[in-house]
Amino acid sequence: MKVTVVYQYYQSDNAPGHSLIYDWTQHLAAKGHDVTVIAGETGYMECNQPVLPWYKRVIRKEKIGLVNVVRTFTYSDIHRGYAKRLLSFLSFSLTCPLGLFSIAKPDIVIGSSPPIFPIFSAWVICKLLRIPFVMEVRDLWPESAVQMGILKSKLLIKIMQWMERILYNQSYKIIALTEGIKNDICRRGWIDKKIVLVNCGVDINKLYPDNESRVQIRKTYNLENKKIVLYFGALGEANNIGVILRAAKHLKSYEDICFMLIGDGMQSQQITQTMKELHLENVIIHKPVPKDQARAYINAADICVVTLLDIPLFSGALPTKMLDYMACGKPVLCGVRGEAKRVVEESNAGFAFESNNDKQFSELILDLIENNNTAIMMGKNGIEFIQEKFSSSKMFGLIEEIVINA
Repeated sequence: MKVTVVYQYYQSDNAPGHSLIYDWTQHLAAKGHDVTVIAGETGYMECNQPVLPWYKRVIRKEKIGLVNVVRTFTYSDIHRGYAKRLLSFLSFSLTCPLGLFSIAKPDIVIGSSPPIFPIFSAWVICKLLRIPFVMEVRDLWPESAVQMGILKSKLLIKIMQWMERILYNQSYKIIALTEGIKNDICRRGWIDKKIVLVNCGVDINKLYPDNESRVQIRKTYNLENKKIVLYFGALGEANNIGVILRAAKHLKSYEDICFMLIGDGMQSQQITQTMKELHLENVIIHKPVPKDQARAYINAADICVVTLLDIPLFSGALPTKMLDYMACGKPVLCGVRGEAKRVVEESNAGFAFESNNDKQFSELILDLIENNNTAIMMGKNGIEFIQEKFSSSKMFGLIEEIVINA
């Protein structure tokens, strides 16, 4: 099968950012499918900006692993305001059709949203060329942006809701990454059999307990004698990093506790400013690291944390970083209600805390540090749970089944 995927932030395994789509596209290619990804010029966590003039970047082709990648011109300065991020989405919306026209006609196109604008453009091309279209929903747009207070324009909201309805109606299948996303789409009227739940899968051959890497990272940063509380991921509005900083303030007197934030995003400058104002010398911000180095940094931690804003829509969120933590055998402190909290509690791989309750969060950190046997037990529980229910092999099988049956 000739499979084309439209995803703005596709990157190689040695670049920072999400690896989910990278993993299953590489798997499909390894199984003999002809896979091409139409992508923008940089990843979501990539800080480097393109250096070539725009007219030399309209279409560029490369190969990443077994997958053909077509990159089209995209405005890439996405971490300096929502207007610039919107401009990035719109620019890729205009150029991704050029990428689709530059390749042989595929048997199926899979569009991954958000952002929703380029996925709509891709669907238009599929409609014109009569190509089966599948929509992967990683986040519910525009509703998430509305609940976060980012999107306020009534006109823009109506336009995006209109796009969402058309895409859901016209898609051959809708891939939902969490039960919450699937339930929300069904609740709004789309039939259950059209929606396929494909849980985020973890490659347990890449993410696992690794004491050698743990020792190396801790030595590199002179943290051998510290208890490290790690956050690994985007530093954006949705990620609620403020609760971590407030907990760090509560624990300033504990000289053996260190917080490490690994990532980048629109809130990076604000986070740095808050750290200065609160004199948080116990917090380290580290630039994003490549996906193939994630295991080393996660293993260096003693406790791992996942947080999101306390809005209704995030009740259906299941952050992939949390699953990565569990695969590496780390106890998780989860500041996300709903599905993420249920997974942590069902697996007994950590504790949940109220999204904005920094006092409760800091107390749980102390509890885990003081009760090391509990932390070790939770880490083992997490590994077993991931291997049983979130192995990437299950995800790969569901994706390939959709492709073959299109």
